[in-house]
Amino acid sequence: MIVPGFRKSYSWTYEIEQMPRGEHILEGVQIEIADFFGWVRKSRLVPLQQKVLVYPNTVEMPYRPMESKYDHGSMAAPFTLVKDTTMATGIRDYHPGDRVSWIHWKSFARTQTMRTKEFEDRQSQDLFLMDDRVPSEKFENQVELVASILQAIVRANSSVAYLSVGDTRNYFPVIQTEEHLHRIMYHLTKVQADLEKPVEEAANRDLQKIQASSLLYVTSHLTIDMVKVIQRNVKHLNTCMCLIVMNKGERPSPKDEMAHQFARSKGFIVKRVSPENFASVFTEVNGK
Repeated sequence: MIVPGFRKSYSWTYEIEQMPRGEHILEGVQIEIADFFGWVRKSRLVPLQQKVLVYPNTVEMPYRPMESKYDHGSMAAPFTLVKDTTMATGIRDYHPGDRVSWIHWKSFARTQTMRTKEFEDRQSQDLFLMDDRVPSEKFENQVELVASILQAIVRANSSVAYLSVGDTRNYFPVIQTEEHLHRIMYHLTKVQADLEKPVEEAANRDLQKIQASSLLYVTSHLTIDMVKVIQRNVKHLNTCMCLIVMNKGERPSPKDEMAHQFARSKGFIVKRVSPENFASVFTEVNGK
């Protein structure tokens, strides 16, 4: 219907503030017209399906490779450094227990004295990031922290493997480029808090397959059982840092405090973080 003197096309824009994270589907546009007196009304749905992805919020943070840092005391750290045996840095006197392959045979042939190649102790920066999807009112903050960490690692030209433990297993073996990051953000856009069984039970087998030297575990609730499972199943670790997502001003319960202290006694780095200090996750490693 064309009415002389009236426009035939209209356009307008609008903004929806605070849209929740997720995949939103627009089914179409509902158009309704009426006469001047409102006696006659007609409406029609114009199909126009579109998908709108709302990525999780991210915080800019400087990324620094994790280092082994333990509290002072007589307890032996449960993780050991890895020797880089691809290149010797010198030789020293032989000590009982040195491997035969480390013996410097040329020196032995000259001096008839057992000498051992000396290698540089290095800490591999292979990083494995894991989080759980335990239902919690802090789950959205947890997703934002994971997204921020992954973004910081990729933009620092580093790499990471990522495991999301929930009702389904979502594993990403290599995250190194912006393309990899884009796929992860799509996962984090749609992910839900759907883990119904204990996380230590759900992640038990996956933890046995981790080969990285550094493990970063993000959760809203750390348990003693989970600490034991990590310590028992993850081999060749240098560093394990647990980031506990909390609300601003929240204090841990006595049970939670006991689990945090237990983790620290096993050589884990435990840091309680809230959205206000997400940016300092890697710069204040020993914060509590």
